[in-house]
Amino acid sequence: MERKQAVAAAVATIVIGSLVIVAVWYSTPTPDVRIGYLSKDLHQLALRVALENGYFEREGLNVELVQFGNGAYEMDGFLGNQIDMGYLGAAPAMTKRLNQDILVTILASVNLEGSAIMVLKSEYDAGRVTSVADLVGKGVHQPGSSTVQNFLLRLALNQSGYSYSDIIAYTTSPLYMADLLTTDAPAFIAWEPFNAKSEYENKTVLLILSGEIWPRHPCCVVAAKNDFLAAHSDTVQKVIDIHKEAEEWIVNHPVEALSIAIEWLEMDYTPVQTAFNRIIFDYNLNRTGLERYLDFLIDEDILLPDKIPENTTAFLDSFINMTFVGSP
Repeated sequence: MERKQAVAAAVATIVIGSLVIVAVWYSTPTPDVRIGYLSKDLHQLALRVALENGYFEREGLNVELVQFGNGAYEMDGFLGNQIDMGYLGAAPAMTKRLNQDILVTILASVNLEGSAIMVLKSEYDAGRVTSVADLVGKGVHQPGSSTVQNFLLRLALNQSGYSYSDIIAYTTSPLYMADLLTTDAPAFIAWEPFNAKSEYENKTVLLILSGEIWPRHPCCVVAAKNDFLAAHSDTVQKVIDIHKEAEEWIVNHPVEALSIAIEWLEMDYTPVQTAFNRIIFDYNLNRTGLERYLDFLIDEDILLPDKIPENTTAFLDSFINMTFVGSP
C-alpha cells in the first residue's frame, strides 16, 4: 500500500512538473514589436548585429522575429497581420503597397547595391553566355516578380536593348538557384551572399554586379504598418534608432561585423567577405532612387492600371517618412 502511494506521488510529481514546463514553454511575453526579415540575406546584417549586441534588450524591447522567403511574401505578412515592421526590398514594398493597398511606410534604408547576375560557369567558359544580351531566349532564375532583383534584371535587359519578355523567367528561392542552372536556364539574379557562395563553390561566374546596372541603387529598407506606426510611434522610433546604431557599428567595425555574418550565415570566410564587400550599408533614404523605382514600375506595366498614382509626388510623400531616421 505504501509502495503504491509512493508510486502515485512520484507520478503526480512528474505530471505536475511537466505541466509547469509546458506552461513556461508557452508563456512567452507579448512582443512589443514583430519584425520581419528575409532568410539568410546579408543585406539585413544590421538586424543580426542589433540582436547580437543586445541593443533591443538594452532598450527594453521584446522583439519577435518572423522570417520570409522574399520581400513579396513579407508584404503578405504585413497584410496578414503577422508583423508590425520589416526589413525588405524597396521594390516589393512599393509594388504591393500600390497593387494590393498594403498600407506600409518606408522609414529607413538598410543597404545599397548587393545583388548580381550570375551565370553557369561551363556556359561562361564556353563563351556562350558572357553578357546580358546572351541571356535572350534563355531561362533566368529570379526570386519573385515584385523583388528588387526582378527590377534589376529588367533594367539590365533594357540597357542591353532587350526586354523582360525576351527571356524565360523562373521564380526560385535563392537557396536553390545555383543548383538548378542548366544550359537552357544558365543564369540567376539574387541577393548576397548567394552570388558569392555559388562563385566560391565554382558553380557560377559573375556576369554583372547590380552596382554596374545601377550605381548605388536602393535595395532593402525598413518599413512599418501604418496602423502600428500611428499607435506605437515611440516603439518605432526605438527600432529605427537601434537600426541606425547597428548600421554605424557595421561600418566602423567591419572585422567584427564580418565575424557575426559568418556565424549567422554558416558559411566559409571567403564567400562572406566577398559578399560583404559588395554591399553598401547605409540607413539614409534616397528619395530620388525610390522615384526611379516608381517610374520604372509604371513603364514596365508592373502596376495595375487603376493603381497607378495620379500624383506620384503625393504618393511618395505618403509612402516615405524620413523623420524617424533623420534623413536630410
